[in-house]
Amino acid sequence: MNLSLKNLKSWHRWAAYGVFALFAFLLALRETFPAEAVKERFIMEAAAQGWQVSVVDIRPAGLFGVEMTGVLLESRDGLRLPIDRLGASLRLWPLLLGRQGVAFDARLFEGRIKGVAEEGKTRHRLAASISGVELSRAVPLRQATGLNLNGNLSGDIDLLLDDRNAANSEGHLDLSVASAALNAGPVPVPGMGALTLPRVELGEVVAKASVRDGKLTFDRLDANSQDLEASGEGLYCILQPRMAFARIFGKAHLRIHDALWAKRGATGYKGIVEMALAQARSQDGAYGFQIFGTLSQPQARMAP
Repeated sequence: MNLSLKNLKSWHRWAAYGVFALFAFLLALRETFPAEAVKERFIMEAAAQGWQVSVVDIRPAGLFGVEMTGVLLESRDGLRLPIDRLGASLRLWPLLLGRQGVAFDARLFEGRIKGVAEEGKTRHRLAASISGVELSRAVPLRQATGLNLNGNLSGDIDLLLDDRNAANSEGHLDLSVASAALNAGPVPVPGMGALTLPRVELGEVVAKASVRDGKLTFDRLDANSQDLEASGEGLYCILQPRMAFARIFGKAHLRIHDALWAKRGATGYKGIVEMALAQARSQDGAYGFQIFGTLSQPQARMAP
């Protein structure tokens, strides 16, 4: 049977013409998508947040997106964040509701961070899932915290921040680090500076927090291993648009097991550490600390 447009009913022909026109439009849109303009906008937005950006290559991806490779973000204080591949695409539904929205998919530190970011007049949302991020490869984290961490980070974040009224903010944070450890090297000890210790096992580190009353409150933050036990108590930070600089408050408890002091390179430090932290030692042998600073750079001091 010979089938052609002449054999179709009138509305069938118009539907076929419409489908063809839509396909041609989408194809033309993808081929002419202003990837370089998106790159320039990305650089400008990052600059507004205090980052300089360089991109090795950028090309259209999907209907309303781009894919960048060899992305490097550098802060004013020299912190460098390399991203192997970064995909970003516009989200149409938030745009129709008056919000700017973008879906992103980043490959970095052998892992993946995938999610969405939206920005309205007074509200900002970040939702992301994290998988397989190797902390030993995350040099920026080492520079920011002063700790040479090891482990595999996974979890999810969903935060909706209201700049006008922080009490209207909502969301949660649920992260874990498998096989966490502090690699051998200098470890800061409150009141003593840094001690060069062997590898310190942390076990699984779990962080769970929720947003309420204008604060990000940690419901759980702990680590438990053969070397030590550590936990947070009453930890929270005040919400603000740039959460990395949010002030953090609370307490932490640390219990050091004999297995750590039995390691080669740590034996001679036991008496020194116990003497230096004597005023923070409780009757059950744990040490208490007051936590302060910012969410990205927390600090601790002894709490008698």
